[in-house]
Amino acid sequence: MPAITFDTAIVKSMMEDAIEFCARKTGLEGRDQVLEALGRGDCSVCEYLRYGLAKGVAEYLGSVDDTVKAIYTYEPEYATSVEGLIPDRPNLTPGINLIAWVSRKSAALSSVVASLNSGLAEECRRLVCPRANALCFMLDVKVADDDEVQRQTGYGALIRSLYVRPLEVWHR
Repeated sequence: MPAITFDTAIVKSMMEDAIEFCARKTGLEGRDQVLEALGRGDCSVCEYLRYGLAKGVAEYLGSVDDTVKAIYTYEPEYATSVEGLIPDRPNLTPGINLIAWVSRKSAALSSVVASLNSGLAEECRRLVCPRANALCFMLDVKVADDDEVQRQTGYGALIRSLYVRPLEVWHR
């Protein structure tokens, strides 16, 4: 993977695209209504925004690292095999949870993810949600290589799981 200079405009563009996606999916009329709904603590609007951000992050990671084969989003609390409903409580897991299926793991991909996480945190601080905490827009990308997917170990086991299959948001 060639060295890249991280540009904060990338994250700003991801955020604007996610807000637009959120408006379309929720029936809100544009950016201002989305931000207003977030300000009221409307969790459904927040979920669409986070999914839109997940798609943007996935597309970006796939464009800068050609070892990435596919990227999935998943909910960690459902991947624990714990039965029963999760009690209503503040968000205790990162808000954007992805699994990147790669041909081989690299420190370069981890570095790009760290830069994106920092940029997203900065951009999301501008959103005012009364229910938000520091984890709400934190980016958590788990990496599974071909061997882990084939042997169904680690996060590679989730990719082909019959019970907790993650949702593919990007593939090569």
